[in-house]
Amino acid sequence: MARKVRIFVKDSPQHVILRGLDKLTIFKDESDYRAFADILRESSANSDLALHAYVLMPHFFEFLATPSNEDALSKFMQSLGRKYVGYFNKKYNRTGTIFEGRYKSSLVEDEKYLFDVMLYIEKLAPKEHLFSSVHKNLYGKKDEILSYHSLYKKLGFTDEQRVQRYGELFNSAINYDKDDFITTCLEKQSVTGSEDFVKNLEKIVGFSLTLKARGRPKKEQIKKGKKMYKNLVILDKEKHKELKINPLEDLFFAKSAAHIPLLANEVAQVGSAFPVVFTAGEVPELTAIVSLGTESLAINEAGKWITSYVPSYLRKYPFSLASTKENPDQKVILIDEDSSLFSKSKGKQLFKKNSEKSETLDHAINFLTSYDNQMSVTLNVAKLIAKSGILENREISVGEGEEKKVLVNGFKVVNREKLNALSDDILADWVRKGIMAMIEAHLKSLDNIQTLFEIAQKRQS
Repeated sequence: MARKVRIFVKDSPQHVILRGLDKLTIFKDESDYRAFADILRESSANSDLALHAYVLMPHFFEFLATPSNEDALSKFMQSLGRKYVGYFNKKYNRTGTIFEGRYKSSLVEDEKYLFDVMLYIEKLAPKEHLFSSVHKNLYGKKDEILSYHSLYKKLGFTDEQRVQRYGELFNSAINYDKDDFITTCLEKQSVTGSEDFVKNLEKIVGFSLTLKARGRPKKEQIKKGKKMYKNLVILDKEKHKELKINPLEDLFFAKSAAHIPLLANEVAQVGSAFPVVFTAGEVPELTAIVSLGTESLAINEAGKWITSYVPSYLRKYPFSLASTKENPDQKVILIDEDSSLFSKSKGKQLFKKNSEKSETLDHAINFLTSYDNQMSVTLNVAKLIAKSGILENREISVGEGEEKKVLVNGFKVVNREKLNALSDDILADWVRKGIMAMIEAHLKSLDNIQTLFEIAQKRQS
């Protein structure tokens, strides 16, 4: 397979990710993070490259930097990789590389996407995560690894003004379409830029840089996955015959999810801690609001759900079930191929040597099937409630008048007066079917909107 051509444009930043080999955990404890940070600090000081944002996560290192010449980035990565591999192998008594063969990079149009990519990187981990540029860019703390980009400097005449303005950007509502675009550009190693920017680059380099969509056979077209799935593919017993899966130990994959889909029988449990609402789309869903526009408030610094009950939508990760377009009754098993839970070297096998499903995969499929059946019931209930006309639009905002700022919108809640106005036979039927109990749990959960503000305030302080 041909390698992607690295594109260098003077004074243009690059979005880069370096992953552990075969989902290897490259930072096993805090001392590993600190060792890498020291090497990163030394390498950045001795290179022709300026780092503007970065984050160190258990399985990868991601950053935004501007190289001053064509070789600066590759030399920086070689130096960084060589030094840390030496440290890691000596500490854990192993040999060989610990990184994927090649880092992935995407040239960034700074005028349009610099801050979007910075925010994208810094929101990959909770704000409390020690090994991230968020502490300097958002809080103004010292970090010798970083160099401010000229556009960051233009945010204000003082460090305080810059931090304040960057904070406004950081705390604004997440643009999921833009995040998806950034993710795709990095994974495909295409240009993170506008159409005009890409066209101008194509004139300079003399070949096409346009991102081409990868098609699937029509018979395997599937429904679009949720945000926490990065690379959904159909599970294939030949392609994935060596694949193994490790236990779900953290929920970092869902850290940017602003809401979590729920089953009807989960409303009371999840609603005891978070507001549960109805989505405002044509096909209403039950969902828990877990964010006020930034990172998930339901997942702590250790990647754990902050209450004892974890929604089944998260527990089924990294698997999913979908219908084919041509036959909605036909189901296909999907996996997030980029999930760190998958490995070829450790974990439980998905397929036996004869290509039959393992007990582990059988268990996952049974869970998915049960979830899918319960979701069908939930969607029917939500549709029935919406059809009754008792739902009203709601939003979460702060301030009044010109100072008003909408944090979350696009959802609906039950109007108590309209609910009470329903005919007695409808209400009695809903009581027998458990729908009234679910609605009461939903209405009670709305008190937890204030809980979201309290959690956000604690984390900021």
